[in-house]
Amino acid sequence: MRVDKFLKKDKYDSVEDIATQIELWAYIIAKHFSISLLEVYSMPPQLFKQSLVWAMASTEENNKEIERKKQQAKSGDREVVGLDYSFLDWE
Repeated sequence: MRVDKFLKKDKYDSVEDIATQIELWAYIIAKHFSISLLEVYSMPPQLFKQSLVWAMASTEENNKEIERKKQQAKSGDREVVGLDYSFLDWE
């Protein structure tokens, strides 16, 4: 229940929310690198941050590839051209 409520929030309201966010990041790292949560919590802060960045970047690339394959399957023989709108997020 606590996790469901947390995932629906737009902003963090309490110390408990921050702790839950750290737990989520630890889970993402552990899942990506196939290591235990104990190993993740034992990481130095800099290694934790870098591991999180790599895990999230890899997940994003995998999601893009899955979406590309879905679009290809829908289009049949037609060529699929991916559009990258990420430049709109730059400031």
